[in-house]
Amino acid sequence: MEGKPLMPTKPARARKMMRDGVAVGRFNKLGMFYVQMQIPVGDKMQDVCLAVDPGSKYDGYAVGTSKGVILKGMAKMPLVAEKIKHRRQMRRFRRYRKWRRPCRFNNRKRGNGWIAPSQLAKVQLRLKIIRELCKILPIKRIAVEDVAYNHYAKRGGKYFSTVEIGKTMLYEELRAIAELITFKGWQTASARKKYEIAKSTKKDIIAPESHANDAVALLCLIYDRNVNTEAPFWYWQRPELVRRSLHRDKFQKGGIRPRFGGTSNGGFLRKGDFVEVEKAGKVYRGWVCGLPGKRKVIGVMDAFDAFGKRIGQFTERKVRLLCRRTGVMWANSYHQKA
Repeated sequence: MEGKPLMPTKPARARKMMRDGVAVGRFNKLGMFYVQMQIPVGDKMQDVCLAVDPGSKYDGYAVGTSKGVILKGMAKMPLVAEKIKHRRQMRRFRRYRKWRRPCRFNNRKRGNGWIAPSQLAKVQLRLKIIRELCKILPIKRIAVEDVAYNHYAKRGGKYFSTVEIGKTMLYEELRAIAELITFKGWQTASARKKYEIAKSTKKDIIAPESHANDAVALLCLIYDRNVNTEAPFWYWQRPELVRRSLHRDKFQKGGIRPRFGGTSNGGFLRKGDFVEVEKAGKVYRGWVCGLPGKRKVIGVMDAFDAFGKRIGQFTERKVRLLCRRTGVMWANSYHQKA
């Protein structure tokens, strides 16, 4: 009732509380449904822990107690290195046209704690997921697999560096949220083997066996027992939207640049909004990825699913807004890439 997270309950009990007016159903920015109490209740809590297995391309998450796992999750990290490279090339093209923009890299000062934008995007998404979980679950401790690699002795650890660069910033933010506990990679592997937790060798499979079970192994280390149980599995990904481009790759005839990119066209819907659409009598749910423009059919928009795969085109009059853009797309069922 005061906005403090409480222990999770069963769906049947939640439906009964909403029916009796004791609680109100809500959704957080990760697409997770929860109820907010409308009457004072007790504040008795169990020891709830969050485990995070950071990676260069995918992260694993698990929340649980000494009795079992509450939920498992997996997140795809944003890859912006190619976008930054393309932006740099376009900036250089603009400098060598009719008017040459002077270089300004010598008079730029970086503050303390600066990290590359490609790594900052991953840390920000990681922190966003953790903060949203802490808003609806009474998490007191956060366990993280501390990534460390000897780059001097071994030259094949280029993917480890993408996690090591941002871990200092990550740890500082996590200590402000809850108690931070770190484990080594060999400890995670040992716990996974000891408690016979399944592990897949295919890193891009969207299933608990790819990354979420590594986070479950961290929970087993915290409680010193096997807490691996069946739990809902979630998948999160940041929507990859085309931003507004000031210039195009090639010179436009007449010097007139057509509109390209952007998240809004002045209408009601924006790119990234979670909507329910209808086509040929079938209902879909997805995120807006294309808006009507001068070159597109008027009143027709595009939508894609949680994995960035385009669903199709739909008329605006058959689109119902479910949630404004939260910066995260989600799926809560088992999927596997083809």
